[in-house]
Amino acid sequence: MEKSIQDTIHGVIKLEDWMVEIVDTPQFQRLRRINQLGFANLVYPGANHTRFEHSLGVMHVTKLLQERMGFDDVVVAAALLHDVGHAPFSHGSERLLEKYASYNHETISKVVRGELKDALKNLGFRISEIEAIVTGKRRSVVNGEIDADRMDYLVRDSHYTGVAYGVFDIYRLIDKIKFDGAVVIEQGGVKAAESLLISRFLMYPTVYFHHVCRIARKMYERAMERIIEAGFEAENLLEMDDVDAMMLLKEKERETYDRLNNRRLFKRAIYVSRRSLDFREVMRTSERRAEREVAEMAGVDERYVIVDIPPVEEMRESGVMVDTESGLKPLEEVSPLVKALKDAAVENWRLGVYTDRRFVDKVGKAAADYFGIEKVVQKSLDEIFPQ
Repeated sequence: MEKSIQDTIHGVIKLEDWMVEIVDTPQFQRLRRINQLGFANLVYPGANHTRFEHSLGVMHVTKLLQERMGFDDVVVAAALLHDVGHAPFSHGSERLLEKYASYNHETISKVVRGELKDALKNLGFRISEIEAIVTGKRRSVVNGEIDADRMDYLVRDSHYTGVAYGVFDIYRLIDKIKFDGAVVIEQGGVKAAESLLISRFLMYPTVYFHHVCRIARKMYERAMERIIEAGFEAENLLEMDDVDAMMLLKEKERETYDRLNNRRLFKRAIYVSRRSLDFREVMRTSERRAEREVAEMAGVDERYVIVDIPPVEEMRESGVMVDTESGLKPLEEVSPLVKALKDAAVENWRLGVYTDRRFVDKVGKAAADYFGIEKVVQKSLDEIFPQ
């Protein structure tokens, strides 16, 4: 007997009995209490949607693709479970687990336990096979250059933030996808794929890497690092939700708890693009070491200096294959627009140095000296306007 769920994005989502058995486990229900976008609601008040509804959405998109392609139910199960390994505040805990527990949220075998493990066993699913799909070791529509995960989260995150950039024709794209060892876009789906990449290109700086989201995430990350280094087992995060994490901060890191809870966040002392510094050298820099040295140069407590060197987001989607009249070709070869977006994506990168509002000026000056920012800018000006 099917159950129906009314979803904000897709309308009615049908759950078969076996899906309900997975969804009703405590391990899956925990996703109701993990915010999809971490601390983005401090910027966009409506961004309170969760990993639970996103997981249902990815399953729904995968089910629609299954109806066209005929793959087996284990792929649909993997879509449903692809985010069950997320810790509190989603990607806000990712680096903590990578650093202290050698864990990635796609390694779901570490969190599939108890009732969820029993349910999968009863249903005849092998955890190792599901994990292979989630991690991309087994290629599927769940994890790839263009996949069900991206198709759901861009539209969903756009809706809940109120940012219109994430809108694209998801159902046209679903209708023009096929699977031949990997996802392939039919020629008639190129415009829909271009629209997805435009959405991604605009959503990253506007939502996912918005400076306030980055500041709150790094404040949380640094506070949790101090708690872990004081003896807390990082793997415990895998059984916690957002409320549990905030209560832990309240007990162990009260100042950070109060700041996050009341939106009294650090401010930007430095926030510059790769053109303002020696980019390759910065990417080799340890954030923690830079924080210690900038704090010492500025004469402030190290707790009040955060250096944020984010990864460069690669536009993997540009490599998805398109079935053209002359054979399979990467999307970036078929579409000049996609090629331009891929080249421009790195321009969204920013180095951030954040601090308490009291120390913005002196931390900003120390950080500029530390990273050689003023020298790089002056060198560029000298090249443009030679003396």
